[in-house]
Amino acid sequence: MTTNPRLCGICYQRRITKPSSDWCSECNQALCTQCKDLHVIIKALQHHSLIPIANYLSIGTSFSLVEGHCSLHDDKCQLFCQSHDCLLCLTCLEGHMNCEGVVRISKLTKDIKTSEKFIETKNDLSEIILKLSKLQSQLEDNLRNIKIQKESTLREINQIREQMNNHLNQIESALKTELCEIMDDQCHSGIDMTLQEVKKEKTNVEHFQQQIEDLSKYGSDLQTFFGLRKIIAKAATANQYLQTLAVDGKFDKMTLTYEINKHITDFLADVKSLGIIRLQTSPGQIKLESTKDTNAQLVGSGNKSISDIQISFLILHGGLIL
Repeated sequence: MTTNPRLCGICYQRRITKPSSDWCSECNQALCTQCKDLHVIIKALQHHSLIPIANYLSIGTSFSLVEGHCSLHDDKCQLFCQSHDCLLCLTCLEGHMNCEGVVRISKLTKDIKTSEKFIETKNDLSEIILKLSKLQSQLEDNLRNIKIQKESTLREINQIREQMNNHLNQIESALKTELCEIMDDQCHSGIDMTLQEVKKEKTNVEHFQQQIEDLSKYGSDLQTFFGLRKIIAKAATANQYLQTLAVDGKFDKMTLTYEINKHITDFLADVKSLGIIRLQTSPGQIKLESTKDTNAQLVGSGNKSISDIQISFLILHGGLIL
């Protein structure tokens, strides 16, 4: 059988190359117009789900979630063991004779697109995307604010520098370098890396959401059943990713402070640096709990959001903060 869905699989087996017009979701095979006409009049195949080949090609990898064939015995899976949560062909059944809850897949696939689990999974994917969007927005705001605070700090440093003579050139340069290193190495890189991860995870979940929409529109009940199991697992992984972000403190709030030494006038004898750059973090307020468990709050519940980052400009007197 050809693996090219643009060609009729049946004709290809007869060494005839003909463009396909439709896709059989049950046979997992492309059909030309003539083979389609034969397909729909065969009694055993009359209830198979056919979709235009253009629609099949447009849905990408949504149907790749479907695994209705037993890889161990090269046979079609017809049963499902609820005790072990696994698909069974007739040969597999021999190892599950004592299991409770072995049912025909056809029984489980009935009305699956309107089932509570299908609808719940669709809603769960939408909820995850919403959470990722909020987190992405918060991280982007945090990054913008940190950059603004960096520029504000640099301006204050320059204002102080204008009151000093050439002796301050060296320590001014050292302090600016320290500031930029902290911003680039600790702040910018950390937030930007998390932001990229969040964007990537959001894209993945949007992909799963598209797959479940495609299954809803074009998939057979059997394919939807197989695909739903995969998507549920992917959704669980995405939820776990959100939990991990909170545990790892990936969206803790960062605060940049700058303390200036008050004894600038005595710098020729005493001052060895213009000040101290500090990067502080505190938990941000992003609620990521699932609607399934509203008590599972992932982050702190402080009054400030992750974007509420402020710079404090403090003056040192003899090494002590006044």
